[in-house]
Amino acid sequence: MTSAFTAIPATFDRWVVGACVQHDALRVSDFVRESLPMPAVPTGAALVRIRLLNIHSATRQRIVRGTVAAGQTESRNYACGEVVASRDTAFAVGVLIACQAGWQQYQLVSSQDLPVGFSEANELVRVVNRTRSPWMYVFRPEMVRMWTPDVLLDVFGTSGMVAYFGLRENGPVTPRDTIAVGAASGSVGSLIAQLAKASGARVVGFAGGSDRCRELVMLLGIDDCVDYQSATLDDDLRKAFPEGIDLFADGVGGGFTEKLVRLMNRHGRLLSYGAAAASYAPAMEASNAKSVRQHYGISDEVERLLREKHIKSGTWTVDAFYQDRLRAEDDLSRALIMGQLKPHHIVVRGFDALPQAVVDLYAGKRRGKLQISFD
Repeated sequence: MTSAFTAIPATFDRWVVGACVQHDALRVSDFVRESLPMPAVPTGAALVRIRLLNIHSATRQRIVRGTVAAGQTESRNYACGEVVASRDTAFAVGVLIACQAGWQQYQLVSSQDLPVGFSEANELVRVVNRTRSPWMYVFRPEMVRMWTPDVLLDVFGTSGMVAYFGLRENGPVTPRDTIAVGAASGSVGSLIAQLAKASGARVVGFAGGSDRCRELVMLLGIDDCVDYQSATLDDDLRKAFPEGIDLFADGVGGGFTEKLVRLMNRHGRLLSYGAAAASYAPAMEASNAKSVRQHYGISDEVERLLREKHIKSGTWTVDAFYQDRLRAEDDLSRALIMGQLKPHHIVVRGFDALPQAVVDLYAGKRRGKLQISFD
């Protein structure tokens, strides 16, 4: 076994759900910190020091609905970590890797691990990643030299890949297009808006509150932003889209989807990638969705409108395209270097800060991707 020159502590800490959570608004007291002995590294595994953790938007749903039960940590988060000891030939000591991890300081991983909550990577992705998970791979040395962990896990993580492949699969985006971006202040939406604008399209975002809309226009360089909380929303939509919508990037779902699809042009494109309306609703309601499409707000009425207008609409998971991840990283790097793309995430520093940061996420106090740095 190879190990890092830095001393590996005898114990590590993690956060777990303290008890069965039966209230919609998460509290700091819902989280309990515990200390565990550092595990031995078995053959075929590596020990990773977690440096940065993305907090998934569905974390509250999983806690309240009992998917993350009392005494458990949330293990579906995307993380960036440094390999500090290894008995896995896929991971050399000292490399920085992408992986899934719990709310914890150290974690054992293996290139043979299956992804948590997702299907095994397809054959092409396994070749590129040298692992069985689309979410686990070694970052190329040049990427680590150029970009900090927060950017690696945001722009080059699932948020950036959803934006990149979503536009690629629903393109080409041209200067003649008018593009509506729901949840434009979110991690995926902010990247979609900027990439679409870089292609010359007219881009209109959506956010809650006139102040946030003004901020987004300045920050993202988009053409307009509509306040979905406005009392005059219908009039605002008609003014924002006088010639209709050619591509709708929908990260919101719910009734918002139908309202915007009604404004879409024939032969338009609907990119559905999230359900923020449900994830961030003040009250958690039981979902009646029987499919991914329904979860994303594509109701029977929306399906009818899509057929009537011949609108292209498909639901997919981004890992289906991860065999092209390296090219996507190169293209996104170029966009960052050229100033066409600005990361839009919040980094909260300190392992101790995790519970409060998660609580604040659902209280509307965080914008963009929430990341916790353990460095």
